[in-house]
Amino acid sequence: MTAARYNLAPMSASWIRSLRSRNLSDNTIRIYSTAAAAFAEFLLDPENGYRPAVDQDGTPGRPAPADLDDIHREHVEAYITATMRRTSASNAHNHFRSLKTMFNWLVDEEELDRSPMRTMKPPTLPEVEVPVIPDADLSKLFKACKGTTYADRRDTALLMLLLDTGVRLSELTDRRVGDLDLDLKVLHVLGKGGKTRPVPFGNTCATALDRYLRAAAKHKGKPLDDDEMWLWWGHRNKGQRLTIWGVGTMLKRRCAQAGIGELHPHQFRHTFAHQWKVNGGNEDDLMRITGWKSRQMLSRYAASAGTERARMAHKRISPGDRLV
Repeated sequence: MTAARYNLAPMSASWIRSLRSRNLSDNTIRIYSTAAAAFAEFLLDPENGYRPAVDQDGTPGRPAPADLDDIHREHVEAYITATMRRTSASNAHNHFRSLKTMFNWLVDEEELDRSPMRTMKPPTLPEVEVPVIPDADLSKLFKACKGTTYADRRDTALLMLLLDTGVRLSELTDRRVGDLDLDLKVLHVLGKGGKTRPVPFGNTCATALDRYLRAAAKHKGKPLDDDEMWLWWGHRNKGQRLTIWGVGTMLKRRCAQAGIGELHPHQFRHTFAHQWKVNGGNEDDLMRITGWKSRQMLSRYAASAGTERARMAHKRISPGDRLV
């Protein structure tokens, strides 16, 4: 008779509830929940076959875990490998971090004596150069949003904020009216780790936001003066807030109208970092604005259009040209 496999779902549900009590962002909760649910399903799936087989080197294989204490490093490694093959190294890296956080919580809660991931290393991420958005495409995109309708005002303000601040999509959408200060030209966002930071924006962006707020007041039939009210709203259903998926759909539609290739919201973050470095912006200031805690993130984003920046820098300081 085959032993019953352990169902991690109830325990991971307790972990997610503890995360919500820490006031983490909706996007962070979603990422953690997705990883925990997928790992739980992986452990229960008989196709993954944790039978007591023998490996090529003669080492007995791990059977499927029948209890929480039976989850070992090999189970997590098999899941991360399967995730990497099914999706990407980047996605597997996110799942690795999520599961490591969950197992550390289980240790803190004394459900486990030690984490099965304590000596594991995350998957190596290949350096992927995310294309920055050309100025010509940006001009066409904003021209497609030019108008005085509620949707035009909203989409212009949303896209301008993405471009002018480099905020993450979840940091942009999960905002309340009280998070926006047009006088100081600052948007307060909730970043990774549940940490709030002020993000500055320029005069053009402030004008776009002011126009949006006036259009939103007409759209909803009342001023957006309640600090706890959501900042962004749908244009067809005025009582429904705009989500990250709604922004993605809007961007896809606007790209089609502009006659440009489809863009991803995260490209605006790479474009912001690229433009900041091109114009000689301080790297410490860039890290503070974007919410990065390590230089590794700075290097990863700097890869976008790095060749172009190097060519421009060489043009400025060419030793041969200086000699002549």
